[in-house]
Order: sequence, then C-alpha cells, then structure tokens
Amino acid sequence: MKRTTINHRARKGKGMISTLLLGIAISSLLLGDQANAQAAVKTSTGSAVVRQQQDPFLSTLGADSDEDVYDELYEGSSLADTARRNNKSPQAIIDLQVAQMNDLLTQRLIDGSITPDTYRAQKEELTELITKSVYGQHPYNL
Repeated sequence: MKRTTINHRARKGKGMISTLLLGIAISSLLLGDQANAQAAVKTSTGSAVVRQQQDPFLSTLGADSDEDVYDELYEGSSLADTARRNNKSPQAIIDLQVAQMNDLLTQRLIDGSITPDTYRAQKEELTELITKSVYGQHPYNL
C-alpha cells in the first residue's frame, strides 16, 4: 500500500510539473525575453522580495515567481488551486493560455511548420487540454 501511495504521488508531481512547464513554455514562446522578467527588490529589512513584471501568466495566477508556482505544483496543488488561493480566477488562467496557444498555433501555421489539418485538430482540442491541465487532471493521474 505504501508503495502505491508513493507511486501515485510521483505521478501527481509529474503532472503538476507538466502544467507549470506548459504555462512557462507558452509565455516564453510568445513573449521571449519579456516572459519571465522579474526583479528582486530589497526591503528595508534586507530580505529579497521577488516581484512579477510583465509576465501575464504570473500576474493572472497571482503568483510572485515561477519558483513559487513550481513549489505549489510539486506539493500537489493545481494552477486552479493556486489562482483561488491568490484570489484570482482559474478561468482567467485558462483564457490566457488558450489565447496564447491559439496565437502560437496560428504563427506555426503561417510559418509552415504545421499543416492546416494539424492546425485545426490541435485548435479543436486546445481548450479541453488546457482546462484539464489547469485543474490538475492528467491522463496518467488515477
């Protein structure tokens, strides 16, 4: 029984990490160097506070840094959990990621790196895929 619990946690951790990577990849591909721009600001006590700058993924999620999101996902939270905890809407994360992926797919079609059939097929399943990802529902989660 203990081994099953450990294996389930490992699978869940991998699913959560893939969710984070999806969000970061979308931001990085669409926004380049601006995507993960962050500034460390010294407070009066000298501790570093990481503040989001120009990263729509972190801003929409209400998170301060990629590392914070990674830690929460690794511990079993979904992006939806994180958004709610930060008084943000999970639907806003879904809308953002769908819009970003639609832009990316359109650019890939224009560039000729995907066919029109591939474009239509991927676009058709995009919202469902991202929604499941935001809520932590992955095919390998039991």
